Amino acid sequence: MQLSLEEMNILSERLEKEEARLHQQFQNPNAQEEARQNLFIISTLQKKFRDLNAHLTTDERQMIRHLLQDEINHIHGNGTGIYESILNKVSE
Repeated sequence: MQLSLEEMNILSERLEKEEARLHQQFQNPNAQEEARQNLFIISTLQKKFRDLNAHLTTDERQMIRHLLQDEINHIHGNGTGIYESILNKVSE
């Protein structure tokens, strides 16, 4: 998956936000296992973004889709183009 610099920046920023949210969720004993799994996926994704030839797993693709769909739902107006571009590449 080849991402532009802008796409990489957006994904990196969104992953950092999700990582912070998961660290807060980790405080809840009932949610620790899910948080642990998602933190592992985020860590793997962050490493893979440095390797242009890396292939994403199904879980990694799902996480990206989930994060970007959530972000798109909070955007008002026409600012969703870059997110949709990333989603198209993740779906390939």
